[in-house]
Amino acid sequence: MTMKIKNEYFPQSVPHPGVDLSEKLDELGMGPKEFAVKSDIPEKTIAAILNGESSIIPDLAVQFENVLKIPAHFWLNRQRNYDEYAARIKRNKSI
Repeated sequence: MTMKIKNEYFPQSVPHPGVDLSEKLDELGMGPKEFAVKSDIPEKTIAAILNGESSIIPDLAVQFENVLKIPAHFWLNRQRNYDEYAARIKRNKSI
């Protein structure tokens, strides 16, 4: 039985999705407080995401979609990619 070798790409760094959110808010000229009000998400939660201290969960991603018109799956994929990257970094540090 022959084992297939799978090429995998592991980037050197993956930014927290809060970076994307910050860039989009800047592009729209919308501050975190205004976004919090429009998305009906506590300003504290938005600040935590923007600072890379909190994750974007499905409920938030849907609320982001309603305000920013960027599909929820975009935000969830960015969060998943960041979480996987963070897990690999954590694992490599423990080896």
